[in-house]
Amino acid sequence: MKCTIKDIAAALQISRNTVSKALSGSPGVSDATRRVIQEKAREMNYQSSIMEYNFSDSSIIHGSILFLTRASANYSEFWTNVLKGIESVLRPNAYNLVLGIMAENDLKNLQFPSTINDPTIKGIILVEICDERVINALLNYNIPIVTVDMPRDYEQIMGKLDIITMENKINLKQFISELIRKGASRFAFAGDIYSSNVGRGFQERFDALCETLKTNQLKLDDKCSLLYETDDKFMDFTYLINKIKKMQSIPDVFICGNDWTGIQLMHALQFLGYRIPKDVSIVGFDNIPESSKVHPPLTTIDTPKEQLGISAANCIIERIKNPKTPCVYSQYTTSLIYRESTI
Repeated sequence: MKCTIKDIAAALQISRNTVSKALSGSPGVSDATRRVIQEKAREMNYQSSIMEYNFSDSSIIHGSILFLTRASANYSEFWTNVLKGIESVLRPNAYNLVLGIMAENDLKNLQFPSTINDPTIKGIILVEICDERVINALLNYNIPIVTVDMPRDYEQIMGKLDIITMENKINLKQFISELIRKGASRFAFAGDIYSSNVGRGFQERFDALCETLKTNQLKLDDKCSLLYETDDKFMDFTYLINKIKKMQSIPDVFICGNDWTGIQLMHALQFLGYRIPKDVSIVGFDNIPESSKVHPPLTTIDTPKEQLGISAANCIIERIKNPKTPCVYSQYTTSLIYRESTI
């Protein structure tokens, strides 16, 4: 039986309105409550559910935009912030938003929400879906697509859809160089860079580390790096504990693919008695809200998440209006946020 918002509300003994707000990324729900609801939704197999919201105050609706993302605790705080930016553009432009959250099996089997065949769907915005096979399947629907981030090997899709992304390397390179000047010499990377859904962003963050180490005649600490671990492994506390225990010694610095990974790793290291940053420094990426709340707060690279959403929404509307214009490749700058997780 298909899980509904009512089912989730009953299981958690909270209101349906609160559940709806949490799953749509709307304000009015605390971060802690939102996480509990999202986790219960995943547990109850709500991942493929579709929700539609009418954000326009006008009686004339131009159509709907399908916002398609993954069902993953890793990315939930990222895409909900992107969603805020999208909402702020769709409302005044008289477009509805349809939210599609796809489970890993949906992506693997190319099982897209049935709403994608609805003639009122005028465009698709992708967030955290970077599998080239999935994107090529979506392109077959001949619907305008904007993706936030892009596949690791993105050359094959250039000119076929619009790309909105962030700059991934400059701030990391500068900060890694600074840590080296302060005496750090052993660096490891934590983050999946080999699965099919790895985006160009993760790859560039890994490349930034390797390139900076090479410039400074240093090498990546392969034995301490976690390069093959997917989200489910980073969510498995026991797995992380055992992985760290097997390391002969820990590196000076862990550069993490995103904040969520850095926070999971931080908790595991602290459980084993390591002091951060005295024993090991940790650097994240994205500046999700939780990064400033952990102890110690996580040094990170801030990405303009709401602006990415605003740009993606403006881009899809422009593509609908002018389908024959050249495809857009837009990259936003990022900024380094120093916090107490690094020396």
